[in-house]
Amino acid sequence: MRLPWVWWLNPLLVGLVLGVSGFAAAEEAMPPSLNDEPGADLERVVVEAPETAEDRVTRLENKVQALEQRITESAPDEASVPLTVFGYIDFGFFAPQGNGSGWVQDVGNLILPEYDGRYAWVFLGDILAPTVNSRGDAADLGDSPGSDRFDSVGSGGAPGFIVNEVNLGIRAGLGERLLATASINFVPRTGSEFDLGDYFNLDLAQLEWVIDDEAKYSLFVGKFDSVFGIEYKERRADDRFGVTPSLIARYTIGTQLGLKGRVKLLGDWLILAGSITNGSSTTEQFHFYNEIDTNSGKTLSGRASVRIPVGDFIDAAEGHTFEIGLSGEWGSQDRAANNSGQIWFAGVDLEYRTVDFALKAQWIRGGAPGDATQDVWELQLNDSGYVQVDYMLFPWLGALARVELRDAFVGLGAERAYLTKSWRFTGGVRAPINHHVVLKAEYLKNGEFGEVPEIDNDVLTVSGILRY
Repeated sequence: MRLPWVWWLNPLLVGLVLGVSGFAAAEEAMPPSLNDEPGADLERVVVEAPETAEDRVTRLENKVQALEQRITESAPDEASVPLTVFGYIDFGFFAPQGNGSGWVQDVGNLILPEYDGRYAWVFLGDILAPTVNSRGDAADLGDSPGSDRFDSVGSGGAPGFIVNEVNLGIRAGLGERLLATASINFVPRTGSEFDLGDYFNLDLAQLEWVIDDEAKYSLFVGKFDSVFGIEYKERRADDRFGVTPSLIARYTIGTQLGLKGRVKLLGDWLILAGSITNGSSTTEQFHFYNEIDTNSGKTLSGRASVRIPVGDFIDAAEGHTFEIGLSGEWGSQDRAANNSGQIWFAGVDLEYRTVDFALKAQWIRGGAPGDATQDVWELQLNDSGYVQVDYMLFPWLGALARVELRDAFVGLGAERAYLTKSWRFTGGVRAPINHHVVLKAEYLKNGEFGEVPEIDNDVLTVSGILRY
């Protein structure tokens, strides 16, 4: 901590105290003047016993201690600094298989003849499976007929370097219990036809009010983190142990606009969180997200979790925590002009953490009826989820393993249908150089099951995080 300028006065002030005290002591011990008249006050010749050296040292130490206390109290506390700037740079490299996309077209409905006559186009696979970064960007979105998508990476299957994003955040204390946070991501991408291609998105814009002294009750307003599940805690590149999000992250880690509340009860064992927002907790790049509502209905989300500090029962497990939670979400379909259709999600999650180990798991189901007349997509999300283990083998090297599944149908009326039956195994390493620099690498082995054929869409991806 940088000491305020008043600290540099310490030697001067201490010297002054010593000098003045010495002078005062000498004056007290001085005998009466010889020039005094014989009838002068006799009390002047009654001199008290001189102060011992030990008493003088004690008195001066007390004065110095009192002076230091006053100086310390006048120094600003770093925790109360009103403005903090934070963020990171995420620079990476990736090498996809095939053409970089995660789907194939079922031309003529030869693979799924039961879809013949029901949809104009049928696609199999997972469009976001060949993920290359923490944003969830695919190596390539493919050349899908009948659609005009913004492909932010568009590698065509070629390996290459990439600046995934540059994040800039600001945190400001607006009072004893008010905290404002804003975070923006800058994303450099290839332009065309004199268009730079670079873009940015507002990640967070929230005001948090800590209602009580012990921070048990908090209220948020603005654009904030989701309350669904646990993966939102590490959705940012600098918070994530590895590189890529799970296959179900697209349903749970999107930031939402509205009101949110959080309560910690029973000695922080029980945690309740809920929100009312314009849209769902899906990510913005997916079909089911809308930041500004086009209908009067709102989305209700909630999570209840029990967090058990294992160390309360096992002394050897001090600092270990186990948490299990239930999440739910329900509201009007995003992008619809009315409230006739509802989207919903339900899930369960668990997390066990120690200083150098984490076991995380999450399961989810959901659905939405869709409305082709309003360009609103249908969703049938069957049993899907993941299990992940993170372990720091040494202070300078960690490893992760994740197994996951996504079983879903996404459709738009009779126009197009996407059938996903995907599994994925992710293995990775993490090498923290220091607090500000972390290197990470992952290999994503993507696979299909059921009637969906195998697709050549594995990915090797590397990320370097420079945090400030």
